[in-house]
Amino acid sequence: MNEQDLLSIGEFAARTGLSATMLRSYAASGLLVPAAVDALTGYRYYARAQVAEARTVALLRGAQIPVAEIAEFLLGPTEQQLAAWCEALDDEYARRCEALGVVRRSLPAHASPVAGGRWTDERTIGMVSVLRAATATDQGPVRATNQDSLLADGILYAVADGFGPEGDHASRIAVETLAAGFTAAPDRDGLIGAVQQANERVFAHVDASGTSSGATLTLVALFDDEQGGPLAVNIGDSPLNRIRDGGMSQLTNDHSVSGELVRVGEITREEARFHPHRHLLTRALGIGPVIRPDVFDLDCRPGDRLLISSDGLFAGADDADIVAAATEAEPEVAAQRLVQVANEAGGSDNTTVIVIDLG
Repeated sequence: MNEQDLLSIGEFAARTGLSATMLRSYAASGLLVPAAVDALTGYRYYARAQVAEARTVALLRGAQIPVAEIAEFLLGPTEQQLAAWCEALDDEYARRCEALGVVRRSLPAHASPVAGGRWTDERTIGMVSVLRAATATDQGPVRATNQDSLLADGILYAVADGFGPEGDHASRIAVETLAAGFTAAPDRDGLIGAVQQANERVFAHVDASGTSSGATLTLVALFDDEQGGPLAVNIGDSPLNRIRDGGMSQLTNDHSVSGELVRVGEITREEARFHPHRHLLTRALGIGPVIRPDVFDLDCRPGDRLLISSDGLFAGADDADIVAAATEAEPEVAAQRLVQVANEAGGSDNTTVIVIDLG
């Protein structure tokens, strides 16, 4: 192979439609390994003969074929394998449609979305029951768009806070993928799988856009005792708080530089809110092909109120004002009041809240 046969990683990416980030990720998996690497600089080069194979990889990944299966396929491409993938995709589509149909037919009469983005539901969840839940979201007076998205559907509640030029799309993709994945597999494993799928979709979108964007995601799934009990998942810095006996405590860890400093005891949680590096996330959806969300059993009991929010709620408001608003008698009033408190404190960010009363 001579020098004319080699393409830089930038040239190769431009010819194949695969970003440099994706190429590095595939190489780490043994797929599309560079033809040469500069021993001094570590710079990667690909052979012109690899372009066709890379374009095939891009098409198959676009069809959500796993990397391991693509690698095996490239060793001996067959029409039979393509037909098998098509059949599997058809089956998956049919299963999801069937699951959505079952949910639609089983919706209780007392559970329905109402005007203003509120959701009222009553159902028993093991030792606790969801008495009422309400949502509110607001762009705020400063931001040009609302990059937050939320989900309040049955036992699943989630807030995604987008960031970067494609942040609004990233957060929407996250909650839509989460909802679809959980509908298809409504158990703990299915939920974790749906979170991973959400990251994959966000990562693919962000990578295609060529921007530094992504989203945080914090969710609560109120499984009954037979399914293991209530579960929480978070990645990023959208907090989950519990209001109990008039006090509020954060149940999630912020995946940010300031959050790490809090965990090692260098600063307090209050100091973290005004730390110059509070916006530097250490974990989020869309910044890599694989994520490590925090997954933990949710400590809750009858009488608790759960508050999932984007970090905009805490951008400038005093803790006392937030607690006062969060403990309003009705969840609908609390949700609207929390947004108002954030905006009255400057509203420097979007604010989204989900308030859930447990009985």
